[in-house]
Amino acid sequence: MSTNRSSKWRAWLISIPLPALSLFVGILCGLVTWLLLDPVQDKRLEQVFHNELVRRLDIRAVETRHRFEQFLREWQLAGHGLSNHWQIITYLNSYQWLESELDPKYYRELTPRWLEPGHPNLSSIEPSHVVLLDSQGDAREIYQKKPLPFELERIIELYTGHDEAVVTLIDQSPYLLVWSKITYQRTSDPAVLLLIVAVDEEFLAESQKMAHGTDTLIALIDAENQKLLVSSNSQQIPQDSYLWDWRESYLLTSQALTRYQSMEQSLLFSTLVSRDVVQKTIRNITKLAQLDRLLAALVYVIAFSIIFYLISTKISHVLKRISRYGQQALGVEQPVIIKGNQLLLLEDWVKAFFRQLITARDSMRDKQEKRIRETEVLKSALFDNSMDSIVTLDEQGIVVEVNGTALKTFGYPRDLMIGRRLEEIAIHPQHRERFRSMLGRCIRKSASSAICRGQPLLAETIHGEERAVECSVISIHLQQQMVFNVYLHDVTGRKQAEREITSLAKLASENPNPVLRINNRGVIVYANLASEPLMAYWGCERGQTLPLYWRNLVASVLKEGVNKEYEINLDDQIFSLQLASIKELDYVNIYGRDFTQMRMAEMQSRQHQSELVHVCRLSTMGEMSTGLAHELNQPLSAIINFASGCVRRLQSGRGGEAELVDAMAQITVQAERAGEIIKRLRALVGKRPQEREVANLNHLVLEVASFIEFEANRQKVEVSVELSDEVLPVRVDLVQIEQVLLNLVRNAIDAMKQVDTSQRRLLLQTEKMNSKMVQVLVKDTGPGIPAETLNHLFDAFFSTKESGMGMGLRISQKIMQDHQGMIEVVSEVGKGAAFHVILPTDSTLELPGF
Repeated sequence: MSTNRSSKWRAWLISIPLPALSLFVGILCGLVTWLLLDPVQDKRLEQVFHNELVRRLDIRAVETRHRFEQFLREWQLAGHGLSNHWQIITYLNSYQWLESELDPKYYRELTPRWLEPGHPNLSSIEPSHVVLLDSQGDAREIYQKKPLPFELERIIELYTGHDEAVVTLIDQSPYLLVWSKITYQRTSDPAVLLLIVAVDEEFLAESQKMAHGTDTLIALIDAENQKLLVSSNSQQIPQDSYLWDWRESYLLTSQALTRYQSMEQSLLFSTLVSRDVVQKTIRNITKLAQLDRLLAALVYVIAFSIIFYLISTKISHVLKRISRYGQQALGVEQPVIIKGNQLLLLEDWVKAFFRQLITARDSMRDKQEKRIRETEVLKSALFDNSMDSIVTLDEQGIVVEVNGTALKTFGYPRDLMIGRRLEEIAIHPQHRERFRSMLGRCIRKSASSAICRGQPLLAETIHGEERAVECSVISIHLQQQMVFNVYLHDVTGRKQAEREITSLAKLASENPNPVLRINNRGVIVYANLASEPLMAYWGCERGQTLPLYWRNLVASVLKEGVNKEYEINLDDQIFSLQLASIKELDYVNIYGRDFTQMRMAEMQSRQHQSELVHVCRLSTMGEMSTGLAHELNQPLSAIINFASGCVRRLQSGRGGEAELVDAMAQITVQAERAGEIIKRLRALVGKRPQEREVANLNHLVLEVASFIEFEANRQKVEVSVELSDEVLPVRVDLVQIEQVLLNLVRNAIDAMKQVDTSQRRLLLQTEKMNSKMVQVLVKDTGPGIPAETLNHLFDAFFSTKESGMGMGLRISQKIMQDHQGMIEVVSEVGKGAAFHVILPTDSTLELPGF
């Protein structure tokens, strides 16, 4: 009976047409493959991704708690920075604080003068109260932004006398209390700054820098009754609900929060991830995997059908030809159905098809394992790139794992850290025993979790460099053992920043130069001790108004928004004051510098320069003595001759009165000429105080030309004087500028001694260069100045003369610099040298008599 059924079933399969059979077999194989592989793959994927999400939840819980504690630490630093702010320190030194009333003073709408508007705050969070307390712990001044639902004294009673930040429960509502002593003040009794910040939904959201609606929420839990005090999204997790109400809807973890709370209270920090989001993620991933498998199955079904159809068609065609040939040749009917399909002949091909299906399954499994390995690599990257050094220890305190940050921080190779005790390689010898005690208590769980969080320690690198760290120990329960993650947070930079903030707060008061701050009304709001002489000069004290003239200067600087500098001369001090505008804050900073020593040095320098000029003129006088004696001898000889002639005529009785009068007149002329020569000599060598006056540069050049007239004639030098047609007014010291020109002219005459007398020509030329500068050109036809000599021409004690001192050009250059002028030299060897004496001018200068 069974044999007949099998025969009928086989006959039915053979009778099915080839296209229909190939399509049917392909769909059947694809469906069987799908039904076999899909449930297995879905379960494996769901299990893998569920485990992965649970592990990521643990990491996220640690990260959210760390960010929350870091946000509390930022508030503590903000309170510390505010307590060192100059406005509070200045206010505590003022009489308003010392003479304030016993009842506390409230500020509700106006910002108090000891607090800058808009401060303090972190992002969008502001404290509800900023309180100043005296040394007895009594509130003296209260800046209130939001009312409290309880008495302020309940918070003040919690003060322990230390600077700290504490999260505490008051009437089942969490508040952050930041206490900070004000370290710098004039009085002996310290004051305390208190910040009261409500830990509400907005506070939690801001601590995580996230918006409502994300898949991760955080909350604070009362550890005693597991009641939710506040969450980062009150619409999803309402207040006053209980933690166990949300276990079905959320994956959650709770961690102790003891570092920033009082010992009398017990709060838990919880991280919640929506199970719906987790399930939705798993479903989406599963659907994507199903779609991948479905597409692969369809491709294989289509390929199988086409291949099966082509091969079956080819086999069927061959068998039909064999059947027809057998019928024709042998006359025997072959066992081949002309209108059918021999399915059994395709058995090998079907086996090959299933082998391909198995290969595809293995390929898909390899892809999934590759994705899992990539996920592990991502987790490892997060571990290695953490900002903190993380070291994993076993229960004996031996290092079993370490992240890249720790290797980079301490400088050890990985193989030198694994298998050793952490305190022997990374903890400073002075703190090793303290670390061992902390780790031992954390392992035995014999101490509160506060001992295992944020303990300050001193670490040491492989090079002996010391680093301040905060150490936290977190236990991790594995299946077979328990390990401990040691987090070493490097706070060296933060400690340095705190020291810098404190030193910056004292910068102005420690400055040896005057530093003052003046508001837009001209009131001195701050002045350091070095400013006392200035305030005595102005006749005012701190908190008082400047004199009218200086108030106008402050208003002018604020209005124009530019810095200005003024100089004031006290009885025994000279100050340079720079007024710096701080326009956005509507005040002016005054920075003073004591210029007394500098001015005295300048006066001594000018006196020394005058002495040097006088010495140079005496030297010039000595060098010109021969010519001056000859020039003076001429009028004296004429006087003697005329006087002798008059005596002879009077003795002989010859000569009339007219002749005697004419001779006497000649004597007078020659005496006046001698007197003029002596007057010029006195002007040349006379010592006179430095004073500047307006003079015509043309006249100065003519005066110098007259001085060197005899010397030029004696050396057979042709002197040409070309004066500008314009009046060239300059404000100069006449003696010093004449000395500069005289030095240059005499150097030119001396230089031309080396050329033939027929080529000795000296040009003195004046001209106006532009509206602000005039010049005198002293040009000779001497041998010129070599390039190596030009580089040292104005150096002190450098001279090309055998008897020269080398100071003439050096002094001339210094004189020109004092007159805001300069000397430029252009020389060509063999053709002479040209000296350009350039002086400033001004069209507003008026010459006497013009």
